[in-house]
Amino acid sequence: MACWPDEVALKLTRRPNYIPAVVLGAAAAVLMGGIIVAIGSASAPAPTVEVAASEPDITAAAAETAPAPVAPIIEPLDSVADYTPERVESSDETPEDVAPAAAAPSKAPFSFDQVINKAQALSEHEFQKSPPVPSAAASLDYDQYRRLEFKRESAEWTQDTTIPFRVHYDPRGYLFNEEVKLNIIDKGVATPKPWAEADFNFFDLPLSEDDKKALGYAGFHVTAPLNSSGKFDDLISFKGASFFRVLSAGTVYGASARGMAISTASPAGEEFPSFREFWLVKPEPGAKSMTVYALLNGVSTTGAFQFVITPGSTTNVDVEAVFFPRRKLTEVGVAPITSMYYFSPHSLNRGNRDYRVAVHDSEGLMMELHNGEWVWRPLANPNQLEISSFATQPPLGFGLVQRKRDFDSYDDLEANYERRPNVWIAPGDGWGPGNLTLVEIPTTNEYNDNIVVSWRPAEAWEAGKPVRLSYEMIWSLPQPVVAPVAKVTATKVGISPATKRPMFIIDFESDNGELLRDALPQVSTSAGAIISPVVQPNTRTGGMRLSFELDTKDASLCELRALLTKADHSVSETWLYRWRS
Repeated sequence: MACWPDEVALKLTRRPNYIPAVVLGAAAAVLMGGIIVAIGSASAPAPTVEVAASEPDITAAAAETAPAPVAPIIEPLDSVADYTPERVESSDETPEDVAPAAAAPSKAPFSFDQVINKAQALSEHEFQKSPPVPSAAASLDYDQYRRLEFKRESAEWTQDTTIPFRVHYDPRGYLFNEEVKLNIIDKGVATPKPWAEADFNFFDLPLSEDDKKALGYAGFHVTAPLNSSGKFDDLISFKGASFFRVLSAGTVYGASARGMAISTASPAGEEFPSFREFWLVKPEPGAKSMTVYALLNGVSTTGAFQFVITPGSTTNVDVEAVFFPRRKLTEVGVAPITSMYYFSPHSLNRGNRDYRVAVHDSEGLMMELHNGEWVWRPLANPNQLEISSFATQPPLGFGLVQRKRDFDSYDDLEANYERRPNVWIAPGDGWGPGNLTLVEIPTTNEYNDNIVVSWRPAEAWEAGKPVRLSYEMIWSLPQPVVAPVAKVTATKVGISPATKRPMFIIDFESDNGELLRDALPQVSTSAGAIISPVVQPNTRTGGMRLSFELDTKDASLCELRALLTKADHSVSETWLYRWRS
Protein backbone atom coordinates (compact mmCIF):
# COMPACT_ATOMS: atom_id res chain seq x y z
CA MET A 1 0.00 0.00 0.00
CA ALA A 2 1.08 3.58 -0.49
CA CYS A 3 3.21 5.23 2.16
CA TRP A 4 3.33 8.92 1.29
CA PRO A 5 5.02 11.49 3.53
CA ASP A 6 1.80 12.42 5.33
CA GLU A 7 1.04 8.77 5.96
CA VAL A 8 4.49 8.30 7.43
CA ALA A 9 3.81 11.22 9.73
CA LEU A 10 0.65 9.42 10.77
CA LYS A 11 2.71 6.31 11.56
CA LEU A 12 5.00 8.34 13.77
CA THR A 13 2.07 9.72 15.70
CA ARG A 14 0.39 6.36 16.16
CA ARG A 15 3.53 4.66 17.43
CA PRO A 16 3.37 6.19 20.96
CA ASN A 17 -0.08 4.69 21.34
CA TYR A 18 1.08 1.35 20.01
CA ILE A 19 4.07 0.55 22.21
CA PRO A 20 2.31 0.27 25.59
CA ALA A 21 -0.18 -2.18 24.11
CA VAL A 22 2.52 -4.73 23.38
CA VAL A 23 4.87 -4.52 26.33
CA LEU A 24 3.51 -7.69 27.87
CA GLY A 25 5.88 -10.04 26.05
CA ALA A 26 8.62 -12.10 27.65
CA ALA A 27 12.39 -12.01 27.10
CA ALA A 28 16.19 -13.43 28.03
CA ALA A 29 19.89 -12.76 27.86
CA VAL A 30 22.95 -14.40 26.38
CA LEU A 31 26.43 -13.06 25.80
CA MET A 32 27.76 -14.35 22.48
CA GLY A 33 31.07 -13.45 20.90
CA GLY A 34 31.41 -10.34 23.02
CA ILE A 35 27.91 -9.19 22.09
CA ILE A 36 25.21 -9.19 24.75
CA VAL A 37 21.94 -10.50 23.36
CA ALA A 38 19.23 -9.71 25.89
CA ILE A 39 15.65 -10.84 25.94
CA GLY A 40 13.86 -9.07 28.73
CA SER A 41 10.52 -9.39 30.39
CA ALA A 42 8.37 -6.30 30.19
CA SER A 43 7.34 -6.76 33.80
CA ALA A 44 10.76 -7.46 35.29
CA PRO A 45 14.40 -6.67 34.53
CA ALA A 46 15.92 -9.00 31.93
CA PRO A 47 18.31 -11.56 33.41
CA THR A 48 21.89 -11.35 32.21
CA VAL A 49 24.05 -14.43 31.84
CA GLU A 50 27.68 -13.39 31.75
CA VAL A 51 29.91 -15.57 29.57
CA ALA A 52 33.49 -14.94 28.54
CA ALA A 53 33.56 -12.72 25.50
CA SER A 54 35.60 -13.62 22.44
CA GLU A 55 36.94 -10.08 22.01
CA PRO A 56 38.48 -8.11 24.89
CA ASP A 57 37.23 -4.78 23.58
CA ILE A 58 33.60 -5.42 24.49
CA THR A 59 33.65 -7.66 27.55
CA ALA A 60 31.51 -7.03 30.60
CA ALA A 61 34.72 -6.68 32.59
CA ALA A 62 35.79 -3.82 30.40
CA ALA A 63 32.49 -2.11 31.07
CA GLU A 64 33.01 -2.46 34.82
CA THR A 65 36.49 -0.96 34.74
CA ALA A 66 35.78 1.78 32.24
CA PRO A 67 35.42 5.21 33.85
CA ALA A 68 31.88 6.49 34.05
CA PRO A 69 31.13 9.43 31.78
CA VAL A 70 31.29 12.76 33.53
CA ALA A 71 28.67 15.24 32.35
CA PRO A 72 30.20 18.67 31.81
CA ILE A 73 28.98 21.42 34.08
CA ILE A 74 27.28 24.17 32.09
CA GLU A 75 27.64 27.48 33.81
CA PRO A 76 24.62 29.83 33.73
CA LEU A 77 25.02 32.38 30.99
CA ASP A 78 25.50 36.05 31.81
CA SER A 79 22.72 37.09 29.49
CA VAL A 80 19.61 35.59 27.98
CA ALA A 81 17.98 36.31 24.64
CA ASP A 82 15.56 39.23 24.89
CA TYR A 83 12.59 37.00 24.16
CA THR A 84 13.40 35.01 27.34
CA PRO A 85 12.76 37.72 29.96
CA GLU A 86 13.78 37.60 33.59
CA ARG A 87 10.14 36.97 34.52
CA VAL A 88 11.03 33.31 33.95
CA GLU A 89 11.39 32.94 37.72
CA SER A 90 7.81 34.04 38.38
CA SER A 91 5.59 31.32 39.82
CA ASP A 92 2.58 32.71 37.95
CA GLU A 93 3.98 32.16 34.47
CA THR A 94 5.83 29.35 32.76
CA PRO A 95 9.11 29.95 30.93
CA GLU A 96 7.61 28.89 27.61
CA ASP A 97 4.78 31.39 27.71
CA VAL A 98 6.48 34.60 28.79
CA ALA A 99 7.79 35.65 25.39
CA PRO A 100 6.67 39.13 24.36
CA ALA A 101 4.77 39.64 21.12
CA ALA A 102 7.81 41.10 19.38
CA ALA A 103 11.47 40.56 20.08
CA ALA A 104 13.91 43.42 20.45
CA PRO A 105 17.24 42.83 18.73
CA SER A 106 19.68 40.90 20.92
CA LYS A 107 22.81 42.71 22.05
CA ALA A 108 24.90 39.68 21.13
CA PRO A 109 24.34 37.45 18.08
CA PHE A 110 22.01 34.56 18.82
CA SER A 111 23.86 31.32 19.54
CA PHE A 112 23.28 27.78 20.74
CA ASP A 113 24.28 28.90 24.23
CA GLN A 114 21.03 30.85 24.51
CA VAL A 115 18.98 27.74 23.74
CA ILE A 116 20.98 25.84 26.36
CA ASN A 117 20.32 28.63 28.84
CA LYS A 118 16.59 28.52 28.15
CA ALA A 119 16.48 24.72 28.52
CA GLN A 120 18.29 24.99 31.83
CA ALA A 121 15.89 27.63 33.14
CA LEU A 122 12.91 25.65 31.92
CA SER A 123 14.10 22.50 33.73
CA GLU A 124 13.76 24.31 37.05
CA HIS A 125 10.01 24.60 36.59
CA GLU A 126 7.32 21.95 36.43
CA PHE A 127 6.36 20.69 33.00
CA GLN A 128 3.48 22.56 31.38
CA LYS A 129 1.33 21.08 28.65
CA SER A 130 0.96 22.76 25.29
CA PRO A 131 -1.97 25.19 24.88
CA PRO A 132 -5.00 23.22 23.65
CA VAL A 133 -5.75 23.11 19.95
CA PRO A 134 -9.24 24.25 18.90
CA SER A 135 -11.59 21.28 19.27
CA ALA A 136 -12.76 21.59 15.67
CA ALA A 137 -9.16 21.17 14.46
CA ALA A 138 -8.56 18.22 16.79
CA SER A 139 -11.70 16.61 15.36
CA LEU A 140 -10.45 16.67 11.79
CA ASP A 141 -9.92 13.24 10.32
CA TYR A 142 -6.85 12.20 8.36
CA ASP A 143 -8.15 13.20 4.94
CA GLN A 144 -9.44 16.55 6.22
CA TYR A 145 -6.15 17.37 7.89
CA ARG A 146 -4.28 16.73 4.67
CA ARG A 147 -6.38 19.45 3.05
CA LEU A 148 -4.94 22.08 5.39
CA GLU A 149 -2.65 23.37 2.67
CA PHE A 150 0.32 25.63 3.21
CA LYS A 151 0.73 28.07 0.33
CA ARG A 152 4.00 27.41 -1.45
CA GLU A 153 4.51 31.10 -2.17
CA SER A 154 4.54 31.70 1.61
CA ALA A 155 7.55 29.44 2.18
CA GLU A 156 10.40 31.11 4.04
CA TRP A 157 13.07 32.70 1.79
CA THR A 158 11.10 32.04 -1.40
CA GLN A 159 11.82 35.54 -2.68
CA ASP A 160 15.57 35.15 -2.24
CA THR A 161 16.76 32.94 -5.09
CA THR A 162 20.33 32.91 -3.76
CA ILE A 163 19.32 30.82 -0.72
CA PRO A 164 19.10 27.07 -1.57
CA PHE A 165 16.66 26.25 1.25
CA ARG A 166 12.94 26.86 1.82
CA VAL A 167 10.85 26.34 4.96
CA HIS A 168 7.22 25.19 4.81
CA TYR A 169 5.07 25.28 7.93
CA ASP A 170 2.64 22.66 9.22
CA PRO A 171 -0.54 23.52 11.20
CA ARG A 172 -1.93 21.86 14.27
CA GLY A 173 -4.94 19.58 13.96
CA TYR A 174 -6.02 15.95 13.78
CA LEU A 175 -3.40 14.09 15.91
CA PHE A 176 -0.81 16.89 15.83
CA ASN A 177 -2.06 18.98 18.72
CA GLU A 178 1.07 20.29 20.44
CA GLU A 179 1.92 23.90 19.64
CA VAL A 180 5.41 24.65 18.36
CA LYS A 181 6.96 28.12 18.55
CA LEU A 182 9.12 29.21 15.64
CA ASN A 183 11.81 31.88 15.31
CA ILE A 184 13.89 33.07 12.36
CA ILE A 185 17.51 34.10 12.95
CA ASP A 186 18.79 36.66 10.46
CA LYS A 187 22.24 38.23 10.90
CA GLY A 188 22.38 36.97 14.48
CA VAL A 189 18.99 38.42 15.48
CA ALA A 190 16.19 36.03 16.49
CA THR A 191 12.66 37.13 15.62
CA PRO A 192 9.52 35.14 16.46
CA LYS A 193 7.55 33.76 13.54
CA PRO A 194 3.90 34.48 14.42
CA TRP A 195 1.11 32.18 13.35
CA ALA A 196 -0.41 33.47 10.09
CA GLU A 197 -3.62 31.80 8.97
CA ALA A 198 -3.39 33.76 5.71
CA ASP A 199 -0.51 31.46 4.69
CA PHE A 200 -2.86 28.47 4.52
CA ASN A 201 -5.77 27.34 2.37
CA PHE A 202 -8.61 25.96 4.49
CA PHE A 203 -11.06 25.31 1.64
CA ASP A 204 -14.43 24.16 3.01
CA LEU A 205 -13.07 22.54 6.19
CA PRO A 206 -15.31 22.92 9.28
CA LEU A 207 -13.17 25.56 10.98
CA SER A 208 -14.47 28.91 12.18
CA GLU A 209 -12.49 32.12 11.78
CA ASP A 210 -11.62 31.95 15.49
CA ASP A 211 -10.41 28.36 15.02
CA LYS A 212 -8.15 29.43 12.18
CA LYS A 213 -6.65 32.28 14.19
CA ALA A 214 -5.95 29.99 17.18
CA LEU A 215 -4.55 27.04 15.23
CA GLY A 216 -0.80 27.56 15.58
CA TYR A 217 2.11 25.57 14.22
CA ALA A 218 2.71 21.84 14.70
CA GLY A 219 6.07 21.74 12.94
CA PHE A 220 7.79 22.46 9.65
CA HIS A 221 9.73 20.88 6.82
CA VAL A 222 12.69 22.17 4.85
CA THR A 223 13.10 21.75 1.11
CA ALA A 224 16.24 22.03 -1.04
CA PRO A 225 17.40 21.13 -4.59
CA LEU A 226 18.10 17.54 -3.55
CA ASN A 227 17.59 15.56 -6.76
CA SER A 228 17.91 18.15 -9.52
CA SER A 229 18.97 21.77 -9.85
CA GLY A 230 16.18 24.28 -9.37
CA LYS A 231 13.66 21.76 -8.04
CA PHE A 232 13.04 21.92 -4.30
CA ASP A 233 12.45 18.52 -2.69
CA ASP A 234 11.72 17.60 0.92
CA LEU A 235 14.93 17.47 2.95
CA ILE A 236 13.98 17.28 6.63
CA SER A 237 10.72 17.35 8.57
CA PHE A 238 10.17 18.08 12.27
CA LYS A 239 6.67 17.13 13.36
CA GLY A 240 5.21 15.22 16.28
CA ALA A 241 6.93 14.87 19.69
CA SER A 242 10.71 14.92 19.00
CA PHE A 243 10.49 12.95 15.76
CA PHE A 244 12.26 14.10 12.64
CA ARG A 245 12.77 12.52 9.24
CA VAL A 246 15.48 13.19 6.68
CA LEU A 247 15.93 12.49 2.97
CA SER A 248 18.94 12.23 0.73
CA ALA A 249 19.04 12.15 -3.06
CA GLY A 250 16.86 9.38 -4.48
CA THR A 251 15.09 8.45 -1.23
CA VAL A 252 11.53 8.63 0.06
CA TYR A 253 10.43 8.92 3.69
CA GLY A 254 10.95 5.78 5.73
CA ALA A 255 12.87 5.45 9.00
CA SER A 256 12.83 8.37 11.41
CA ALA A 257 14.83 9.69 14.35
CA ARG A 258 14.01 11.28 17.69
CA GLY A 259 15.65 13.75 19.99
CA MET A 260 15.67 11.17 22.79
CA ALA A 261 13.79 8.14 24.08
CA ILE A 262 12.67 7.55 27.67
CA SER A 263 11.51 4.17 29.00
CA THR A 264 11.01 2.55 25.61
CA ALA A 265 9.11 -0.75 26.04
CA SER A 266 8.80 -0.16 29.78
CA PRO A 267 5.74 -1.59 31.56
CA ALA A 268 5.25 1.88 33.07
CA GLY A 269 4.82 3.31 29.59
CA GLU A 270 7.09 5.29 27.32
CA GLU A 271 7.50 9.05 27.68
CA PHE A 272 7.67 11.25 24.61
CA PRO A 273 9.31 14.66 25.18
CA SER A 274 8.58 17.18 22.46
CA PHE A 275 10.40 19.85 20.54
CA ARG A 276 8.45 22.91 21.67
CA GLU A 277 10.42 25.73 20.07
CA PHE A 278 12.73 26.08 17.06
CA TRP A 279 15.14 28.72 15.80
CA LEU A 280 15.85 28.53 12.06
CA VAL A 281 19.06 30.22 10.97
CA LYS A 282 18.74 31.98 7.62
CA PRO A 283 21.46 30.49 5.40
CA GLU A 284 23.93 32.68 3.56
CA PRO A 285 23.60 32.86 -0.24
CA GLY A 286 24.80 29.60 -1.77
CA ALA A 287 25.16 27.94 1.64
CA LYS A 288 25.79 24.19 1.67
CA SER A 289 24.23 23.66 5.11
CA MET A 290 21.39 24.94 7.26
CA THR A 291 21.36 25.19 11.06
CA VAL A 292 18.33 24.58 13.26
CA TYR A 293 18.19 24.97 17.05
CA ALA A 294 15.49 23.21 19.05
CA LEU A 295 14.17 23.34 22.62
CA LEU A 296 13.04 19.99 24.02
CA ASN A 297 10.52 19.79 26.87
CA GLY A 298 8.98 16.81 28.62
CA VAL A 299 7.75 15.67 31.99
CA SER A 300 11.18 14.31 32.98
CA THR A 301 13.68 16.49 31.14
CA THR A 302 14.40 19.48 28.99
CA GLY A 303 17.04 19.75 26.32
CA ALA A 304 18.72 21.98 23.77
CA PHE A 305 19.64 20.73 20.29
CA GLN A 306 21.72 22.03 17.43
CA PHE A 307 21.20 20.43 14.01
CA VAL A 308 23.53 21.26 11.11
CA ILE A 309 21.93 19.78 7.99
CA THR A 310 23.98 19.23 4.83
CA PRO A 311 22.00 17.75 1.91
CA GLY A 312 23.37 15.73 -0.97
CA SER A 313 23.77 12.20 -2.29
CA THR A 314 24.08 11.47 1.42
CA THR A 315 22.53 13.94 3.82
CA ASN A 316 24.60 14.58 6.94
CA VAL A 317 23.07 15.91 10.14
CA ASP A 318 25.53 16.93 12.84
CA VAL A 319 23.78 16.90 16.22
CA GLU A 320 24.83 18.47 19.49
CA ALA A 321 22.51 18.12 22.48
CA VAL A 322 22.45 19.19 26.12
CA PHE A 323 19.92 17.63 28.51
CA PHE A 324 18.70 18.89 31.90
CA PRO A 325 16.84 16.06 33.68
CA ARG A 326 14.03 17.07 36.03
CA ARG A 327 14.27 13.68 37.74
CA LYS A 328 16.66 10.74 37.84
CA LEU A 329 16.51 8.95 34.49
CA THR A 330 17.51 5.28 34.30
CA GLU A 331 16.09 4.28 30.91
CA VAL A 332 17.38 6.88 28.47
CA GLY A 333 17.74 6.18 24.77
CA VAL A 334 20.37 8.34 23.05
CA ALA A 335 20.15 8.98 19.29
CA PRO A 336 17.09 6.74 18.82
CA ILE A 337 16.12 5.55 15.35
CA THR A 338 12.60 4.30 14.66
CA SER A 339 11.55 2.14 11.73
CA MET A 340 9.13 -0.50 10.45
CA TYR A 341 9.75 -4.16 9.75
CA TYR A 342 6.78 -6.33 8.75
CA PHE A 343 8.18 -9.37 6.90
CA SER A 344 10.82 -10.62 4.45
CA PRO A 345 12.31 -13.97 3.33
CA HIS A 346 14.16 -14.27 6.64
CA SER A 347 10.96 -14.00 8.70
CA LEU A 348 10.21 -17.05 10.81
CA ASN A 349 6.43 -16.83 10.69
CA ARG A 350 5.11 -14.81 7.80
CA GLY A 351 1.59 -16.06 8.46
CA ASN A 352 0.06 -13.79 5.81
CA ARG A 353 -1.07 -14.00 2.23
CA ASP A 354 0.61 -10.82 1.05
CA TYR A 355 1.66 -11.00 -2.59
CA ARG A 356 4.81 -8.96 -1.94
CA VAL A 357 8.24 -10.46 -1.30
CA ALA A 358 9.14 -8.14 1.59
CA VAL A 359 7.68 -5.17 3.44
CA HIS A 360 9.99 -3.06 5.59
CA ASP A 361 11.55 0.39 5.89
CA SER A 362 14.75 -1.17 7.25
CA GLU A 363 16.13 -4.67 6.80
CA GLY A 364 18.76 -4.97 9.50
CA LEU A 365 20.83 -3.40 12.24
CA MET A 366 24.45 -2.82 11.24
CA MET A 367 27.26 -2.10 13.73
CA GLU A 368 30.96 -1.28 13.64
CA LEU A 369 32.49 -2.22 17.00
CA HIS A 370 35.70 -0.93 18.56
CA ASN A 371 37.35 -4.35 18.29
CA GLY A 372 37.14 -4.17 14.50
CA GLU A 373 34.14 -6.49 14.24
CA TRP A 374 31.34 -5.63 11.82
CA VAL A 375 27.95 -7.01 12.80
CA TRP A 376 24.75 -7.58 10.83
CA ARG A 377 21.54 -8.43 12.71
CA PRO A 378 18.47 -9.00 10.48
CA LEU A 379 15.37 -7.38 11.96
CA ALA A 380 12.33 -9.38 13.02
CA ASN A 381 8.60 -8.96 13.56
CA PRO A 382 8.36 -11.17 16.65
CA ASN A 383 5.36 -12.84 18.22
CA GLN A 384 6.17 -11.05 21.48
CA LEU A 385 8.14 -8.03 22.56
CA GLU A 386 11.89 -8.59 22.10
CA ILE A 387 14.69 -6.50 23.61
CA SER A 388 18.28 -7.16 22.55
CA SER A 389 21.48 -5.49 23.72
CA PHE A 390 24.82 -5.35 21.91
CA ALA A 391 28.27 -4.24 23.09
CA THR A 392 29.16 -2.38 26.27
CA GLN A 393 31.25 0.41 24.78
CA PRO A 394 29.78 2.86 22.25
CA PRO A 395 30.22 1.47 18.73
CA LEU A 396 32.18 3.40 16.16
CA GLY A 397 28.89 3.45 14.29
CA PHE A 398 25.48 1.81 14.10
CA GLY A 399 22.34 2.16 12.06
CA LEU A 400 19.22 0.74 10.48
CA VAL A 401 19.96 -0.24 6.89
CA GLN A 402 17.88 -1.11 3.82
CA ARG A 403 20.30 -3.19 1.73
CA LYS A 404 18.15 -4.48 -1.11
CA ARG A 405 17.71 -1.73 -3.67
CA ASP A 406 15.96 -3.50 -6.55
CA PHE A 407 12.22 -3.31 -7.14
CA ASP A 408 11.83 -7.11 -7.39
CA SER A 409 12.87 -7.49 -3.74
CA TYR A 410 9.60 -5.78 -2.72
CA ASP A 411 7.29 -5.69 -5.77
CA ASP A 412 5.36 -2.66 -4.53
CA LEU A 413 4.69 0.06 -7.10
CA GLU A 414 3.37 2.56 -4.57
CA ALA A 415 5.41 2.16 -1.38
CA ASN A 416 8.86 2.26 -3.03
CA TYR A 417 10.49 0.31 -0.22
CA GLU A 418 13.66 0.00 -2.31
CA ARG A 419 14.09 3.78 -1.88
CA ARG A 420 13.78 4.01 1.91
CA PRO A 421 16.86 5.69 3.45
CA ASN A 422 19.55 4.11 5.57
CA VAL A 423 20.21 5.87 8.88
CA TRP A 424 23.71 5.67 10.37
CA ILE A 425 24.85 7.12 13.71
CA ALA A 426 28.51 7.94 14.42
CA PRO A 427 28.86 8.71 18.16
CA GLY A 428 30.87 11.78 19.11
CA ASP A 429 31.61 13.36 22.49
CA GLY A 430 29.89 12.48 25.76
CA TRP A 431 29.07 8.83 25.09
CA GLY A 432 30.10 6.49 27.90
CA PRO A 433 29.58 2.79 28.74
CA GLY A 434 26.14 1.35 28.16
CA ASN A 435 24.39 -0.91 25.69
CA LEU A 436 23.21 -0.57 22.13
CA THR A 437 19.59 -1.63 22.54
CA LEU A 438 17.24 -2.97 19.87
CA VAL A 439 13.51 -3.14 20.59
CA GLU A 440 11.35 -5.24 18.24
CA ILE A 441 7.57 -5.01 18.70
CA PRO A 442 4.95 -7.28 17.12
CA THR A 443 2.89 -5.70 14.36
CA THR A 444 0.14 -6.99 12.11
CA ASN A 445 0.61 -4.42 9.36
CA GLU A 446 3.06 -1.96 7.81
CA TYR A 447 1.54 1.17 9.38
CA ASN A 448 3.04 0.78 12.85
CA ASP A 449 6.67 1.65 13.46
CA ASN A 450 7.77 -1.36 15.50
CA ILE A 451 11.58 -1.07 15.55
CA VAL A 452 13.60 1.18 17.89
CA VAL A 453 17.38 1.22 18.28
CA SER A 454 19.26 3.55 20.63
CA TRP A 455 22.24 3.78 22.96
CA ARG A 456 21.31 3.27 26.62
CA PRO A 457 23.88 4.77 29.03
CA ALA A 458 24.89 2.52 31.92
CA GLU A 459 24.93 5.44 34.35
CA ALA A 460 21.65 7.05 35.36
CA TRP A 461 21.17 10.71 34.47
CA GLU A 462 20.79 12.61 37.73
CA ALA A 463 18.23 15.35 38.26
CA GLY A 464 19.70 18.81 37.75
CA LYS A 465 22.98 17.50 36.32
CA PRO A 466 23.44 18.46 32.63
CA VAL A 467 24.46 15.85 30.07
CA ARG A 468 26.12 16.99 26.87
CA LEU A 469 26.82 14.80 23.84
CA SER A 470 27.18 14.89 20.08
CA TYR A 471 26.86 12.58 17.09
CA GLU A 472 26.72 12.57 13.32
CA MET A 473 23.83 11.12 11.32
CA ILE A 474 24.13 9.88 7.74
CA TRP A 475 20.94 9.38 5.72
CA SER A 476 21.53 7.69 2.38
CA LEU A 477 20.37 5.48 -0.45
CA PRO A 478 23.75 3.72 -0.88
CA GLN A 479 25.45 1.88 1.97
CA PRO A 480 26.28 4.59 4.56
CA VAL A 481 29.70 3.09 5.33
CA VAL A 482 31.77 0.47 3.53
CA ALA A 483 33.18 -2.36 5.65
CA PRO A 484 36.53 -3.94 4.76
CA VAL A 485 34.92 -7.39 5.07
CA ALA A 486 32.28 -9.20 3.04
CA LYS A 487 28.74 -8.12 3.82
CA VAL A 488 25.63 -10.22 4.32
CA THR A 489 23.38 -9.64 1.33
CA ALA A 490 20.61 -12.16 2.06
CA THR A 491 19.22 -14.26 4.88
CA LYS A 492 16.65 -16.93 4.16
CA VAL A 493 14.98 -19.19 6.70
CA GLY A 494 12.92 -22.32 6.10
CA ILE A 495 12.40 -25.94 7.08
CA SER A 496 14.52 -28.76 5.68
CA PRO A 497 12.25 -31.11 3.68
CA ALA A 498 14.29 -34.13 4.76
CA THR A 499 14.93 -33.51 8.46
CA LYS A 500 12.14 -31.02 9.31
CA ARG A 501 14.73 -28.95 11.13
CA PRO A 502 15.07 -25.16 10.76
CA MET A 503 17.38 -24.38 7.84
CA PHE A 504 19.33 -21.17 7.25
CA ILE A 505 20.84 -19.71 4.07
CA ILE A 506 23.22 -16.74 4.32
CA ASP A 507 24.74 -15.04 1.27
CA PHE A 508 28.00 -13.08 1.60
CA GLU A 509 29.37 -10.76 -1.07
CA SER A 510 32.51 -8.65 -1.50
CA ASP A 511 33.98 -6.47 -4.23
CA ASN A 512 37.29 -8.22 -3.50
CA GLY A 513 37.03 -11.51 -5.34
CA GLU A 514 39.92 -13.05 -3.41
CA LEU A 515 38.62 -12.18 0.04
CA LEU A 516 36.19 -15.09 0.30
CA ARG A 517 38.23 -17.69 -1.56
CA ASP A 518 38.81 -20.74 0.69
CA ALA A 519 36.97 -19.08 3.59
CA LEU A 520 35.75 -21.37 6.37
CA PRO A 521 32.47 -21.10 8.30
CA GLN A 522 32.31 -20.44 12.02
CA VAL A 523 28.78 -21.06 13.30
CA SER A 524 27.54 -21.32 16.89
CA THR A 525 24.32 -21.40 18.86
CA SER A 526 23.43 -20.62 22.47
CA ALA A 527 21.31 -23.80 22.68
CA GLY A 528 20.92 -26.95 20.61
CA ALA A 529 23.45 -27.84 17.91
CA ILE A 530 24.53 -26.64 14.46
CA ILE A 531 24.19 -29.37 11.82
CA SER A 532 26.12 -29.61 8.54
CA PRO A 533 27.47 -26.08 7.96
CA VAL A 534 28.51 -25.81 4.30
CA VAL A 535 30.10 -22.95 2.35
CA GLN A 536 29.96 -22.94 -1.42
CA PRO A 537 30.41 -20.37 -4.20
CA ASN A 538 27.27 -18.55 -5.28
CA THR A 539 27.70 -18.38 -9.04
CA ARG A 540 24.78 -15.95 -9.40
CA THR A 541 26.30 -13.29 -7.16
CA GLY A 542 30.01 -14.07 -7.25
CA GLY A 543 29.97 -14.39 -3.47
CA MET A 544 29.73 -17.30 -1.07
CA ARG A 545 26.68 -19.03 0.41
CA LEU A 546 26.63 -20.53 3.90
CA SER A 547 23.94 -23.06 4.76
CA PHE A 548 23.26 -25.05 7.91
CA GLU A 549 20.51 -26.68 9.93
CA LEU A 550 19.64 -26.13 13.59
CA ASP A 551 18.88 -29.01 15.94
CA THR A 552 17.06 -27.12 18.69
CA LYS A 553 17.08 -30.07 21.12
CA ASP A 554 13.72 -28.78 22.36
CA ALA A 555 15.12 -25.33 23.22
CA SER A 556 12.57 -22.55 22.88
CA LEU A 557 15.17 -19.94 21.96
CA CYS A 558 18.52 -20.11 20.16
CA GLU A 559 20.86 -17.20 19.55
CA LEU A 560 22.77 -17.92 16.33
CA ARG A 561 26.12 -16.47 15.28
CA ALA A 562 27.93 -17.05 11.99
CA LEU A 563 30.85 -15.61 10.04
CA LEU A 564 33.47 -16.61 7.48
CA THR A 565 37.12 -16.78 8.49
CA LYS A 566 40.62 -17.24 7.10
CA ALA A 567 43.54 -18.11 9.36
CA ASP A 568 41.35 -17.38 12.35
CA HIS A 569 40.59 -13.86 11.11
CA SER A 570 37.10 -12.80 10.09
CA VAL A 571 36.62 -11.97 6.42
CA SER A 572 32.91 -11.27 6.71
CA GLU A 573 30.42 -9.50 8.89
CA THR A 574 29.28 -11.35 11.98
CA TRP A 575 25.72 -12.50 11.34
CA LEU A 576 23.40 -12.69 14.35
CA TYR A 577 19.93 -14.21 14.44
CA ARG A 578 17.40 -15.03 17.12
CA TRP A 579 15.38 -18.22 16.58
CA ARG A 580 12.24 -18.93 18.60
CA SER A 581 10.09 -22.03 18.58
